[in-house]
Amino acid sequence: MLANGQMELHEVKGFWTDDARVKTKVAADQYPFRIIGVTKLPAKAGGGWKVEEF
Repeated sequence: MLANGQMELHEVKGFWTDDARVKTKVAADQYPFRIIGVTKLPAKAGGGWKVEEF
């Protein structure tokens, strides 16, 4: 929960499967929460995290 009272969900994945991405998008449409998807980037791509908002 953010300071302004808004709920925010963080979905952390090593990698996305197609069904997991679809389920996350459906949840983002059905619920009044901001959903942030975070995926680990491989070391050869510089490492770190890729952040997506649904």
